[in-house]
Amino acid sequence: MIRDASCVHSLLETLNTNDVQLHEATLRALTEINNDQCTSSLISYLEKDIHNKPIEALIEALASHQVWQVSEKIRPYLQSNSERVASSAAAFFYGCTGEKIYLDRVVGLLDHENRFVRQSAAFDLARLGTISATKPVLSANIPNNVKMYAIKAILTKSIQKPTHHEIENEAQNEGLKDSLFATLDSLTRENFSGNLLVNQSPANHPEPNSQINPSIKKLSNAFEKLKSPSLPEREEGIRQLVKNAKYADENLLNLYFNELDQDIKMGVIKAMSELKNAAYVPAFVDAIGAEIGNHCQGNIRRVAACALGDINWSHQFESRAFSIAMKKLGWTLQYPDDWGLRYSACIALEGIGNSKAQSLLVESKTKEVDQVVSARIDIALSTICNTDVS
Repeated sequence: MIRDASCVHSLLETLNTNDVQLHEATLRALTEINNDQCTSSLISYLEKDIHNKPIEALIEALASHQVWQVSEKIRPYLQSNSERVASSAAAFFYGCTGEKIYLDRVVGLLDHENRFVRQSAAFDLARLGTISATKPVLSANIPNNVKMYAIKAILTKSIQKPTHHEIENEAQNEGLKDSLFATLDSLTRENFSGNLLVNQSPANHPEPNSQINPSIKKLSNAFEKLKSPSLPEREEGIRQLVKNAKYADENLLNLYFNELDQDIKMGVIKAMSELKNAAYVPAFVDAIGAEIGNHCQGNIRRVAACALGDINWSHQFESRAFSIAMKKLGWTLQYPDDWGLRYSACIALEGIGNSKAQSLLVESKTKEVDQVVSARIDIALSTICNTDVS
């Protein structure tokens, strides 16, 4: 994940051990590191007779380093009984040849009945970075986190430059690339689902005691839905909180800070984000957190960061709440390791759109190393400049 090329020699030495699980971890690390030292060692490892060799990770590493000369040794894996191995082999050959038949094989696995195969295919498409895979990924029954990762990977490749297979359609792809930022914005805001089984049937919850105060009863029912493994039920719980805000408004902050159940806390943050009330800033700031965020599923942080930009600040620019929000967004835009959290701050500052937001974006632009986040900063600055907001 660090992508530090200085560790390549030590990583390659681990391939001489008898630990195939260590081999797999090494191969996945090498996949992320762009270094020419790997080629001969990867070929040598491919040719070794090793029981339970992590062939999927090996093919991914070979493709990442464009070791196309071993293609005939990879070809048999196109017929592997393991769909994940077959997918990685098809991705290898698409990267090597650009022939659509191989891309179609990977895309086809997005409809597989096994969710792990679907997710693996999405990661293969992310590594390919082909912009033509965008629509299939977005329509696939996979978690929003995986979609977000894949779309971001595709955007990164398209920003660097189109693959040699796609240059003919560069003008068309440029328009699609622009629309991908809007898609990524939406995934960032709605990343509530995480790894939930989105098609799971709603559970039957017992009705709260009829003698309970009606307002408490409504809130109790909403909280039960927020703990459901069903995404539609959780969304219904959020709708109930928003609908009954007149009962919950005074209690949402207390509920957030006193509640230990993370599913309820996430649901409360989502409800607060839809209510767009500056009174909820303490909860949003707390949800973003004080520690450097680097977890791949920092859903609550991203939703909370975006929420700070949805509040109508036009008559509150001098308020203490606004000052607190801007201080947190300034931190969020510059320090967390989680690119998605920094991306969320871009969305929020674009929504605020005043001179202070513009200054924060300009300052962070000089330090941002992630190409997608940097491009999103440019979009936010362009939007602010085209909107006459004092």
